[in-house]
Amino acid sequence: MKFRRFIMNYNRIQIPQMPILGPYSFPEVIQFIYEAIIGEATAAEFYSRLIQDAPDELHREFIQHAHDDELEHLYSFTKLYCYLTGTLPQYTIEPVMYENYKAGLLMALKDELKAGEFYRDVQLTNMDMLIRDTFYLAMVDELEHATMFSTLYNTL
Repeated sequence: MKFRRFIMNYNRIQIPQMPILGPYSFPEVIQFIYEAIIGEATAAEFYSRLIQDAPDELHREFIQHAHDDELEHLYSFTKLYCYLTGTLPQYTIEPVMYENYKAGLLMALKDELKAGEFYRDVQLTNMDMLIRDTFYLAMVDELEHATMFSTLYNTL
């Protein structure tokens, strides 16, 4: 009976025009974009080395795909940063170190999942469609990369 009452009142529920996770300030959003830039640049550099350790063509193909996507994300986030701040981001990266190929794949898998969650949270805290779309597209790719790295990891 309670469920029926909920359904009957469902049309009366108003959802405010607010981000699901609450809004962040403009400087915080800029910082999130900056962190995304560093993450994408770090991942692209990491994958360029991981490809060289790949044991076969399937592994090279999957890692190359992720590498190329990371470069696209880097470009998109850099454009967004420039658009919003009027300046180019200045950054350096710390290369990811790994003991062996399998350990590198596991690190890549975990990093992709972490990035996907970060991008999801950022897009759910913003109403600006350019920001949301940029983070959404990167998030979807990160989850695809996680699936690919998981597949590769499980073949070893």
